[in-house]
Amino acid sequence: MKPLIIEAYPELSELGAFRVLKGTLDETSYRRGAEVLETPDGISYDLTLTNTGEGILLSGTASCTAHASCARCLAPATLEISGDVEGYYSLEPVDTLEGYEQDEFDCLDEDGKFDAAGPIEAALVYATPFVILCKEDCKGLCPTCGADLNEGPCACDSSDDIDPDNPFAVLRNLKFNEE
Repeated sequence: MKPLIIEAYPELSELGAFRVLKGTLDETSYRRGAEVLETPDGISYDLTLTNTGEGILLSGTASCTAHASCARCLAPATLEISGDVEGYYSLEPVDTLEGYEQDEFDCLDEDGKFDAAGPIEAALVYATPFVILCKEDCKGLCPTCGADLNEGPCACDSSDDIDPDNPFAVLRNLKFNEE
């Protein structure tokens, strides 16, 4: 993701000072693992920066309309993604702070700037469903012939023609006790 460089000074120089930022990143996609989600309308953000005395607190939301392939039938899927953006940027250099782990926060650079693109991307990644579906009740593809079962039953009707050598064939007769 392209950087979103934010200048903390002079607006956030005093304790309690805050700044609101709204805008849209001109990003056409973001990645979650190996999966790429297309964002043709960009990524919107609504952020608040607050000087806490020891650092700059970043909070807000990021949202986008994302396009990907359905995990079950491979048809196009469109999702509205919205996530909470969080970050903390110390006013002091890391090497002068005691008792803190370096991965707990970032620091402002020498010019009082920081990059908010990372927390925005993280918010979207965390808010993206683990399994992307074109619709909640997607039936997927036939494992035998590959037909889209959302369009109706396939010609092979794979439920009656299970290969007995398939290790999952024994599950066909599995019955659950309903208590």
